[in-house]
Amino acid sequence: MDLGKYEAIDWDDEEEQPDERLNNLLHCLRHGVDERVVAEVLSEEPVEIRLPTQMTEGAFVAPDRARSHMWTLLFDTSYKRGDWLRPVTGWTAKPAEIREWERVKRRRWKGWR
Repeated sequence: MDLGKYEAIDWDDEEEQPDERLNNLLHCLRHGVDERVVAEVLSEEPVEIRLPTQMTEGAFVAPDRARSHMWTLLFDTSYKRGDWLRPVTGWTAKPAEIREWERVKRRRWKGWR
């Protein structure tokens, strides 16, 4: 997934769609992923990974700006506009996901595990 082709992040409005199953912002917030986390992950050396049950276009692992937390975030292209990136879900990166980031970056992540 080429992150450079996206011009904006597509977040649903909390009031427009109150059903968490359909609202990407509410779903992500439940997993501790907010707009700051998404912005930081996308700007802090994200590495695309493959997940066995991945049903989205892209999964990326990267630390937050403080390098205190490693995240795994899943994205799709927005159904609203083809140049918008739509966060789907995310979680604290698992050890195997962190190892993949380390393998690609050729260095160890020294943050919290």
